[in-house]
Amino acid sequence: MAASHDEYRGWGDVGVFAACTAARIGEISGCRVGDIDTTQWIWTVRRQTTPAPGGLTDKGTKGKRARKVPIVEEIRPLVAQRILSAGPNPDARLFTGPRGGRTSTAVLRDATHWDTVVTSSATNICAATTSGTPR
Repeated sequence: MAASHDEYRGWGDVGVFAACTAARIGEISGCRVGDIDTTQWIWTVRRQTTPAPGGLTDKGTKGKRARKVPIVEEIRPLVAQRILSAGPNPDARLFTGPRGGRTSTAVLRDATHWDTVVTSSATNICAATTSGTPR
């Protein structure tokens, strides 16, 4: 996050969400407000965003089927804030770039130093927030 343009906070949120859900970056980019059940706190992973000729496109998941991912209690406030910020449209993306648009997986990876810094930092943050919490 510190290395991104204007230190955009959204990249840190992406890293924490990724570490706590074990999701692929393209799946996070494709996550929409309507995919999150805030009653049961379950994310139904239905799509991923990928580069395509002419720009970005959404397609099915790598596994070719939807799957359900629990959202741990510790990141629910982050997810709830993202949902509120996105507005009432269920098709609004949960994570957007600093200008509000759909973000490419390459931008997310580069902005978050995906392969090194964010993965380990977010994993540590998630582990720290969940350790010692009764289930």
